[in-house]
Amino acid sequence: MSSTKAAQFEGDALWPSAWKESFGEEIIRQRSTSEKTVLFCSWFCPFAQRAWIALEEKGVPYHYQEINPYQVDTTEIGGYTKKPLPLEEKRKQYPDFLACSPRGLVPALQVTEDSNAERVWESLPIIEYIDERFETDTKLMPTSPIQRAQARIWADFVTARVQKAYYTMLMDQDPEGQQKARETFRKEVATFSDAMAPLSEGPYFFGSHFTLVDIALAPFWQRFLWVGKHYRGLDVEGEDATDRAKAWWKAVSERPSFQRTLVGKDRLIASYKQYSTNEGTSDYAQGVQSALKKRKVSNGK
Repeated sequence: MSSTKAAQFEGDALWPSAWKESFGEEIIRQRSTSEKTVLFCSWFCPFAQRAWIALEEKGVPYHYQEINPYQVDTTEIGGYTKKPLPLEEKRKQYPDFLACSPRGLVPALQVTEDSNAERVWESLPIIEYIDERFETDTKLMPTSPIQRAQARIWADFVTARVQKAYYTMLMDQDPEGQQKARETFRKEVATFSDAMAPLSEGPYFFGSHFTLVDIALAPFWQRFLWVGKHYRGLDVEGEDATDRAKAWWKAVSERPSFQRTLVGKDRLIASYKQYSTNEGTSDYAQGVQSALKKRKVSNGK
C-alpha cells in the first residue's frame, strides 16, 4: 500500500501542474486550527460536503479533519481511487475518526465540551444536529411540523432517487442503460421540481428559506454539472433539468456557504474516473453494481 498521499493542495507530489485550487482548498487550510467541533470530511464526497455546508451556513467554528478512506494509486491522476481501505487500516490511520464513525464512512462530527464528546455520523442527521446544537439566527429546518416532515421526505428523495439515477448513469457501461438512467434522472428532477415552492416565493425548495433540502441536493448538483457532463454528456444547464431547478441552482451556487466548500473542478472530475469506468469497489459502488447486475439478469443480458 503506497505511503504517498493523494493530492490535496497545489505543490503536493501528485498534484498536476495544470490544476487550480478553488475556495474549498483555502477553507480547509483555514479550518486546520484546534476547535471543540471536529468535522471528519473527505473533499470529494457529496455526503460529507452536506455537513461541511451546514457548518459554514450556521457560522460554527470547527476543525476540518481530512479523511481519505481510499487506497492511493500513484499511477492514477492525483493518486485518486475508489478502492476503500480495509476498516482496520482506517482505524490505524484515523483512530479518532473511527471512534466517531463505526463503519468508517464520512461525514462524522464530534463536539467536545468538559471532556464529554458527542459523536454523530450520517450526513442528514448531522445537519439536523448542527442546527439544533448550535443556536444562531440561521435555521436549517423549517419551523412548522408539516414543513419539517416534508424537508426530511424530500432530502431522502434526493438520496434515494435523484442521485441514484445519476450514479447508475455514471457507472453503467452500456450506452442503452446510460440513456435509460438519464431519462429516469430527468423524471426524478422533474418530480423534485414540482414539489418546490413557486419561484415567486423565492428560489429555494421552500421559497426564501435555505434549508436541509437545499443542502441535501447542492453537492450532488455540482457533480451533475461537472462530472456528469464530462463523463456522460449530462446537461443540467439545458435539457436534463427543469427551469425551476435551474433557478434553484443559480441561487444555491451563489450562496457563500456553498462556495466555501467547493474544490477545484479538475480534481473533482478526476476523482470520479473509476466510477465512470465501473472500477470502484467502495460500498456505494458495490450497491450500484449489484443493481446493474440484477437488471441485466432480468433483461436477459
